[in-house]
Amino acid sequence: MPLVPVNGTELFYAEVGSRLPCLVMHGGLGLDHTSMHPSLDPLGDRLRLIYYDHRGNGRSGRPPIETLTFVQFAADADALRAALGHERVAVLGHSYGNFIALEYALAYPQRVSHLLLTGTAPAFDYGPEIERNARERGATPEMLAALGMQPRDDAELARLWATILPLYFYRYDRRAEDLFRETRFSAAAMVRGAELLPHFKFLLRLSELRAPTLLLSGRHDFITPRHQAERLQASVPHARLVTFEKSGHYPWVEEPEAFFGAVREWLDRVMNDE
Repeated sequence: MPLVPVNGTELFYAEVGSRLPCLVMHGGLGLDHTSMHPSLDPLGDRLRLIYYDHRGNGRSGRPPIETLTFVQFAADADALRAALGHERVAVLGHSYGNFIALEYALAYPQRVSHLLLTGTAPAFDYGPEIERNARERGATPEMLAALGMQPRDDAELARLWATILPLYFYRYDRRAEDLFRETRFSAAAMVRGAELLPHFKFLLRLSELRAPTLLLSGRHDFITPRHQAERLQASVPHARLVTFEKSGHYPWVEEPEAFFGAVREWLDRVMNDE
């Protein structure tokens, strides 16, 4: 397993594809890169996908939990970039990974060539809406209870995740179940991630972003609803928003042809313009 020493810990990573190097930032926190690998591998015809686990997550090291901060996550991403020998990288984020991607792009603008953000928001200032959306999606009392719980250990997080997972999909089926079969859960990272959310407030700085930006949103995403992507689009210069009408939080799983087509078309266009 490739492990790179960075900033007092080790990051696990796996590479697929060629051409434009791209850091792939998973969500959670408490999940890992397997929520995106190998399901995003078809983009290897346009991108050199560098999947990795954030510190404290998945197969990466478990440094002191207080070292998990947005600033440190961004520094780790840049250290990984440098260790792999890339001058600049694209960044493909999902869910919480987008928050880290935005921190990275704002802190290291000279290192980020392109931003691709799936299931994103500019600030975590809409907490009550998530429960309302979950109820509209048909959440059971058990699901609603699981949404608000803090897991005591990794096994409990795995059980809670299995309980709420159907909410993340427009149509929950075997593809959704298979997405997390290899995931190594981290309850400590999940709890820490929740503690950090009040510090995620980039709305007033979005106009500073200069990298070409693609926003990808599922119409039925209950946790990062489409209008949050619209807030980003309104503030990020030259951002493009693509909506997937039959998807929730994981559009590349539910509408893979449309998702991969949209990403390829955008990459081809912006790279030809450069």
